[in-house]
Amino acid sequence: MNIDFIELFNKVGRVARPSHHEFVPVSSMEEKFAESCFDSLDMLMIVMYMSEIYDIDDEIAKEMYAETMQEMYDLIQQHKKRNPESLEWAMEMIK
Repeated sequence: MNIDFIELFNKVGRVARPSHHEFVPVSSMEEKFAESCFDSLDMLMIVMYMSEIYDIDDEIAKEMYAETMQEMYDLIQQHKKRNPESLEWAMEMIK
């Protein structure tokens, strides 16, 4: 099963960004995080959640820095040890 990476990112982003803060979903792979609603702490949390979902070593995850969705996707593809089974499965991983 192929999971829509943008949809997964937005679901993880919703968990990382407290509900009392504005949330604007990312809509394209070219979108820059600096222009999104996510601040640096949100991005750190998102990377940590994504590393859990994709089974990326913590040491590698700590060094993962991306400016766009495409860069994050490419880094995850480079370092992942697994693919999420489904969106539901992925969200269960980060509860």
